[in-house]
Amino acid sequence: MNIELDLHSKEKGEGYDLIFTFESNNYFKETVLKKELLMKHKGILDKCVSTKITWSDGCNPTTKKQKKKKKGKKVNVEVKQDSFFNFFCDIDPEAAEKDEKKDKKEDEDEGSEMEDDDYQKLQDELEMADQFKDDLVPLALEYYLGVIEIEEDSDLEEDDEGDDSDDKGTGDKKKKKGKKGPGGAGGQEFPLGPDGKPQECKQQ
Repeated sequence: MNIELDLHSKEKGEGYDLIFTFESNNYFKETVLKKELLMKHKGILDKCVSTKITWSDGCNPTTKKQKKKKKGKKVNVEVKQDSFFNFFCDIDPEAAEKDEKKDKKEDEDEGSEMEDDDYQKLQDELEMADQFKDDLVPLALEYYLGVIEIEEDSDLEEDDEGDDSDDKGTGDKKKKKGKKGPGGAGGQEFPLGPDGKPQECKQQ
């Protein structure tokens, strides 16, 4: 997988695009996935638009089918799962507000709650995208090969207690060398077979 950064022109605003290029695979149709972050002012995300992923049957890691009881019967429902691919989502508060008003008239309190929720989602998306832009993109190959990985805060605390000679002021996160398998940059989530290659998808 390759990751590219495309900064928007001044006429378009202060945003940027993150472009992820994959090899042809059996999991989804597209080979290029783009996340577009639109900002009129730096640091304030107005909306984000992403490539819609066309998943092969049984290969979508963002959802999982579970059986739940509904009116005394067991039915299959899709439950959202944590996945790197959840990053490719669309958030447009203005469009969402227009769609909502078509269905029903909102009072001022309901409208305020919706705007606050959308604003928080946009802030979360911007923080994650900035990590790709400022950290992952410059060191994409190293992360992909697993040469660099980020230690959790708890691991750092244990290291500090065991060795007082560690350098001070390294911050909450620390880079270290490791033998993590390929796919670290893309959050590899597909199982690997004995030959080290991704296994075929299982039909659901």
